[in-house]
Amino acid sequence: MSTFAHSDFDSAAYNAYRPIYGQNVYEKIYSFHKSHNGQFDTALDIGTGTGQVASELSNSFKQVYATDISPIMLQNAIKKSNVSYSLSTAEDLSQISSNSVDLITTAQAAHWFNMTEFYKETFRVLKPHGTLAIWAYGHNILKDYPNFRQLMKKFIEDDDKLGPYWDKGRESVDNLYRDFKIPEEKFQNIKWEIYDGDETPNTEPLIQTTWDITRLTKYFKTWSAYKNYLAANPNLPDPIDMHIADIRQLNGWKHNEVLQVCWQSVFILAERKP
Repeated sequence: MSTFAHSDFDSAAYNAYRPIYGQNVYEKIYSFHKSHNGQFDTALDIGTGTGQVASELSNSFKQVYATDISPIMLQNAIKKSNVSYSLSTAEDLSQISSNSVDLITTAQAAHWFNMTEFYKETFRVLKPHGTLAIWAYGHNILKDYPNFRQLMKKFIEDDDKLGPYWDKGRESVDNLYRDFKIPEEKFQNIKWEIYDGDETPNTEPLIQTTWDITRLTKYFKTWSAYKNYLAANPNLPDPIDMHIADIRQLNGWKHNEVLQVCWQSVFILAERKP
């Protein structure tokens, strides 16, 4: 398992400027969980980062365990009395007893995992009929500005922009986890929900919010590719500041322009076989 949270990673900025998962996300999980009589005793959030999901789960579960491979992330994690954080990979959950967890979640992290080993461990740890929930978000979409998506895609992918600076794993997110194969010998009642803005026009985005340009810019600056670009090109102008300035000029945005932002997303739910 790898991670983009290297030793100089700004976990506080990540916690402050990444999008927040709305109640619709948890409602989807809990509704699915209840549909096969799932209990609300113990939850486990894998790749928890700064504990955004773990903190929310603590409102519905008696005990929440949360793991991450990055001590930098865990140092800035949200503290809750019934959330226990630990440093471990997704592929080795030996600190968790077999058949002991009702719900496992992993948000914006599974593309870093060895999925074969991850499925083995989640199957071992989950109770029979427990729930596995996996989700992630990809490119931004501004519904009122159709040119934004293409401009960002070029900026993200081109060799003379951020393209060469993404850590391995980004391709899986860009593909919205379509390359994932949920093992049917371990899981049943598998549900997929993909929103990409084009091929799935009848699907609602998993995450949508209202941000001004400053907030959007700060989010872009939490990207791993941006950090990698700055490290490799310390004497060049800030690429995100330049790109945002170009888009502002093209669209005639004011300095405090308010934007309706959503993301491509994938949401997967599965029930552990008994």
